[in-house]
Amino acid sequence: MKVVSPSTMRELDRKAIEDMNVPGIVLMENAGREVALAVKRLWDEDPLKKKRKVVLFCGKGNNGGDGFVAARHLANMGFEPIIFLVAEPEAIKGDAAINYHIILNMDISVIIIESGEDLDRAREHCGDAAAIVDALFGTGLRGEVQGTGRQAIELINSLDVPVVAVDIPSGISGETGKVLGAAVRARETVTMALPKMGMVLYPGAAYAGKIIVADIGMPSSILKSVKAEAELLEKDQVAGLFKPYPPDAHKGTFGRVFILAGSAGMTGAAALCSLAAARSGAGLVTLGTPESLNDIMEAKITEVMTLALPETPQRSFSIKALEKALEFSSRCDAAAIGPGLSRQDETRDFIRQFVAACPVPMVIDADGLNALAEKPEILAGLKVPAIITPHPGEMARLLSTDAGAVQEDRVGAVREATKRFKCTALLKGARTMIAAPEGSLWINPTGNPGMATGGSGDVLTGIIAAFLARGMEPWEAAAAGAYIHGLAGDLAAAAKGEISLIASDLLDFLPEAFSKFEARSSNTQPIDG
Repeated sequence: MKVVSPSTMRELDRKAIEDMNVPGIVLMENAGREVALAVKRLWDEDPLKKKRKVVLFCGKGNNGGDGFVAARHLANMGFEPIIFLVAEPEAIKGDAAINYHIILNMDISVIIIESGEDLDRAREHCGDAAAIVDALFGTGLRGEVQGTGRQAIELINSLDVPVVAVDIPSGISGETGKVLGAAVRARETVTMALPKMGMVLYPGAAYAGKIIVADIGMPSSILKSVKAEAELLEKDQVAGLFKPYPPDAHKGTFGRVFILAGSAGMTGAAALCSLAAARSGAGLVTLGTPESLNDIMEAKITEVMTLALPETPQRSFSIKALEKALEFSSRCDAAAIGPGLSRQDETRDFIRQFVAACPVPMVIDADGLNALAEKPEILAGLKVPAIITPHPGEMARLLSTDAGAVQEDRVGAVREATKRFKCTALLKGARTMIAAPEGSLWINPTGNPGMATGGSGDVLTGIIAAFLARGMEPWEAAAAGAYIHGLAGDLAAAAKGEISLIASDLLDFLPEAFSKFEARSSNTQPIDG
C-alpha cells in the first residue's frame, strides 16, 4: 500500500480537481461521510446505545470542513452533533465555508472556542458524549500547537471518550510522525485516499489507533500513477515473493548459506542466526566459527554444518581465517557476517577484508557493521549486492552521527545510508524500514515491543540470508525477512505475551508465520495405490 507525504497528497488533490474536474466539495463530502460512518460503527459497538451526542472539534481549514460534513451526516443518522469551532468563523474559506453555512442552516449547534473558559464549558458537553471527532488541524499543521488549539487537544485527551481523528490526529506531523507539542490520541483515524507518512511512523502511529483508509472518490488512475514516498508492506505482496516448490526439488535448489558468527561468550548469536536460516528454507547452512568453539556449536545446532576457522587468543576470528573463509564462500549462494563476532582488533581486520572480497551476496549485521563504521568506503566499493541491517546505534556509527538524530529522521537516515553505501539498507526498530539503492522505500508493519530482546536481530539476519540464497533480490530478501520476522514475533507475543518473549521464540513461531502465505507446489502428481 502506498504511503504519501502531505505535499504529495495535496498534489493528488490538485490533479483530481484541476486535471480530472472532480469538484473539491465532492471530495470533502465523501470524506465527511466516511468519518460519520466510522462514528456510527463505533456507536454500534456499544451494547447499551444510550448516548447519541457526538462532539466535533473543528478548525478553519479543510480538515474542519470534513468535520462539518460529518456533523451533517451524523444529524441525519439520528445523532446529536455539537461543534466546537476553534477558529473565527470569518477565517473559514472555500468548500469548508460552504459546509459551515449548511450546518448553520440545519441548526446544528456551533460553539466558538476563544478562551480557556469556553473550553471549560466544552468539557461539560463532552463528558456524556458517545464519541469525539478530531477535525482540528489535519496534515497541514506547521510548527508546534499552541494556544486554544493545544488546550483543545489536552481536553480531548483528558476525557474517557473514544476519538475518531480526521485524516491524521491533530498535532502529528504528517511528514515524520513527530508530536508537535501536543497531539490527539485517537481510537481510530479515518485517512483520506492513502495513508500518510506521519501516521505510519512512530510516534505518530501510536496516536492514530486503528487506521481506516477511506475512498473519497479520488480517480484510481491518479492513485495508481502517484510516486509515493514509501510503501507499506502487505501480506499479499510478501507472499508473491515466494515461488511454489518444484516437485523435483533437492537441497541445492534452495541455496547454500555461509554464516560467519560467534566468539567466546557469544555463541548464542551464531546459533540463532544459523537456525533462523535453516528454518527459513535455505537448502544448506554452514556456520563458520572459531575453532575452539566448533564442538560446542556442533552439539548446539544439529541441522547446521560447521566450519572451524583459525582464531585469536581471545577465541574470535583471526586474520588467518580469511583465505579459508573466502574459499568456502565461493561455493555458496549467500553469506551473512556479524552476529556475535566481537570487536577484537584482529577480528575487525578479518571482517573488513572478508567483506571487501566476498564473492557472493551478503547480509552484514552487528559487529560486522561496527567493524565497517571506521572504513565505510569498503561498503561503497563492493562488487556484489549487500544488505546492511543496523539498529539506530549502528546506523549512527555508520553515518557519523548519534542515535537520537537517526531516530528523529529515520526515513532520512535509511535513505542516506543506501545512497552513501550503494547497498540495500534495513533500519531496525518500530516500523522497520528498507531502502533500495534506486530510491524505493518500504515500511514494515509487523512486530511488537517484546521483540526488543537480545538475539532478535540475529534471527532476522539468518532469515534474510536464506532468502538471498534462494535467489531473491536484495530488497525482496530484506523486505520479506522483516515482515516474516515481525509476524513470527507477533504470533509469539500472542501465545506467550510480550514480556516473556525471547529470541528463540521467534524460531519456534517461524513455521506458523510461513504457513500464513506459503506457496505450495501445484505440479506434484498424486499416485493412487
